Amino acid sequence: MRIIDAHTHVHNAKTNFSPLYQLAESLGYEKLSVLSLQSAGKLTQNMICALCKISHPGTYAFGGLDYATGRDFYTQAQTLREIGFDGIKMLEGKPTTRRMLNKSLDAPEYDDFFSYMEETGFPVLLHIADPGTFWDKDKVPDWAVAHGWFYGEGDVPYRQYYEEVNNMLAKHPKLKAIFAHFYFLSNEPVQAQAFLDDHPNVFIDITAGIEMYEDFSKDPAFWNSFFVKNKNRIIYGTDSNDEPLPTDGTLSVNAYAKLEIDLLSTKNEIELFNVKYKGMGLPEDTLKRIFADNYIGIVSDTVRPLDIDALKKENEFITPYIKDEKEIANLNYIKTKIK
Repeated sequence: MRIIDAHTHVHNAKTNFSPLYQLAESLGYEKLSVLSLQSAGKLTQNMICALCKISHPGTYAFGGLDYATGRDFYTQAQTLREIGFDGIKMLEGKPTTRRMLNKSLDAPEYDDFFSYMEETGFPVLLHIADPGTFWDKDKVPDWAVAHGWFYGEGDVPYRQYYEEVNNMLAKHPKLKAIFAHFYFLSNEPVQAQAFLDDHPNVFIDITAGIEMYEDFSKDPAFWNSFFVKNKNRIIYGTDSNDEPLPTDGTLSVNAYAKLEIDLLSTKNEIELFNVKYKGMGLPEDTLKRIFADNYIGIVSDTVRPLDIDALKKENEFITPYIKDEKEIANLNYIKTKIK
């Protein structure tokens, strides 16, 4: 069965992103998609993703918007599409990014951008909010606190993110949008179903969120029915990256990729990092849609070719805005590889 991981990240150009592709080979992936984290202030991310696409033919790459160069978002979307990216990743809806940008998802500044994405059918993958427990000091996991993912006074309230998305989709109902991490509604299946019903052009990906697979495991029969019903709206992703797997048994996001495949395709009980999960055992036609066909329907079966001249021009444009020495070294290395 074809498997395309629609949600991965890359950081390490000098290793040729090898750990990610070793993982992909071990799991039998046909293709994968790398997503830029440019909007979080990492101005070399688009170039790293583009280099990954060059180095590993058949790789999809979603670029990201920047907030340092002063370009409007409409112009940036045009530029990314002209370069040959396959879509745009928005981390703007993650609370830590929101703290930096202080811009609502339905802000007028995004209207022309979303209109362009809607009119051209250029897909966008959005991270919206985080698990609701991250706003509750009595429920937020310790590991989330350690990452700075506890949100309290001064942060945007959890439900406000969903209100902003509804406002944005009301203005752009034909937007080809994927909402990451099951839209953080795995503990609210009624709301998840209502979101899909109310917005027939959107998709959700099942990139973990550890809490997501814990929620699915509580009632695999129910979730089997949910996934079968919505098989045309769900996309496989993992958040895997190009960091080497630790050898000491400590938690790694890459270890969850096989867990996701097994939980979708079998009814087995699986233990990972001292947590037990129960599989859904989805039927083959549903797996086929989730693992590849839905994503192909959004981005095409063929990755978009990169315009190397346009990529070099963008590279030179962003160079003056990069001040971090490590990022400058990354960019200089990438320049030697883009030919």
